[in-house]
Amino acid sequence: MIQRYTRKVMAMLWSELQIKTYWHHIEKAILYARSCYDQFVSKAVYENAKAVVITPEIIERADELEATTDHDLIAFVLAVSEKLNDETKRFYHTGVTSFDIEDTTLALLLVGAMDILIEDVQKLRSVIFIRAKEHKRTVMIGRTHFIHAEPITFGLKLLNWVDVLDRHIGRMQTARESVRVGKISGAVGKYSLPPAIERIACERLGLRPAKISNQILSRDLIVEYVSCLVGVADSVERFATEIRHLAGTDFSEVAEYKSPTAKGSSAMPGKSFLRNPIKSENTCGLAKAMRGYLIMAHENENLWCERSLDNSALERIFLPDSTTVLDFMLNRFTQVMKKLEVYPEQMNRNLWKTGGIVFAQQIMIELTRQGMPRDMAYDLLESLAKSVERGTFVNDQGEDFKQLVMKDKEIGTWISPATIEACFDPENSLKYVDEIFDRFE
Repeated sequence: MIQRYTRKVMAMLWSELQIKTYWHHIEKAILYARSCYDQFVSKAVYENAKAVVITPEIIERADELEATTDHDLIAFVLAVSEKLNDETKRFYHTGVTSFDIEDTTLALLLVGAMDILIEDVQKLRSVIFIRAKEHKRTVMIGRTHFIHAEPITFGLKLLNWVDVLDRHIGRMQTARESVRVGKISGAVGKYSLPPAIERIACERLGLRPAKISNQILSRDLIVEYVSCLVGVADSVERFATEIRHLAGTDFSEVAEYKSPTAKGSSAMPGKSFLRNPIKSENTCGLAKAMRGYLIMAHENENLWCERSLDNSALERIFLPDSTTVLDFMLNRFTQVMKKLEVYPEQMNRNLWKTGGIVFAQQIMIELTRQGMPRDMAYDLLESLAKSVERGTFVNDQGEDFKQLVMKDKEIGTWISPATIEACFDPENSLKYVDEIFDRFE
């Protein structure tokens, strides 16, 4: 992933130094397991390997050797072996195949990446929940089909997102556990070393040993993992899209924070005030890249016989990139929400833009309580709504929907002016907001 969309924590995790340090950790874990189980391997062998620390110099030496061996892991083993005594060299990487090391490393990387991402989602959830409570009673218009529907609060809108993120955290924890599996079962999965070696080594690494594998672990694990990440990205895109909608000039209900020196356009000076929601747009754009990585994950599940190399190149691309991109998306959108500017007065203006049509259901409910048939109440209010002009939302006499309801004689015979007035109070539509919020911590 390009540096622009890479945070340091993910760059370090997926660095060549970290990956090859994990390779050595696994080789050491195998030697430790063998020293516990195999009479031919002494504790001194493990201790000698343990004393070696992977450095940029060892990696550089491995690169030199790969030019001759044309095999990255063999070159690495040879480079490390130059630091080992003769006894340890005999057993270092003996009885294992490349992907015993590489797939087990991949498990460690994916668990580490998921830990970072779960923390990211928890931080985003915390920020959104704080903003939801802040705007628990900030009334705005709810929109269905992009059309005014009924009053809600901005806090309720955000609380829906909290619920989504709670579910994602659960799914991420499940995906983390699924991928937390190592294998040291040899070239075709029938074990060159005793299975106990795999069990002891995996336990030392914090992994579960695979129940069964061939040369590699089945790639349905990767599909599940990336599907989980893409699901998170989809939801963050949905949230960012809503911010983009509400930030539009015609709504002007929220705005992304901009520093006083930030410019909005190279051509239009006024954009510095009007503010394009560029961070939310960027978040949405990256979600599209995330869905592309899911195609790669699905393509990689179909490998030939006990293993073919189809998956290797793609995984070197889409696994670092997908985790890195999602990490960036989550942190960027967390900052958007933390600093988001909210305009309750504009929300109120938009709420009343239609002259009170959005309260029609409240009037209908009250009429039916007083005995009017529902279909009669519905038709009556529908006809009043249709009597105003689209856009201005007043009739030829300049009367809006609320005024028409207040003066309608049929409605007046069923409910009093005070009751009608109460139906147009947004608070009357939001009496259960506290109960909904009480479901969350």
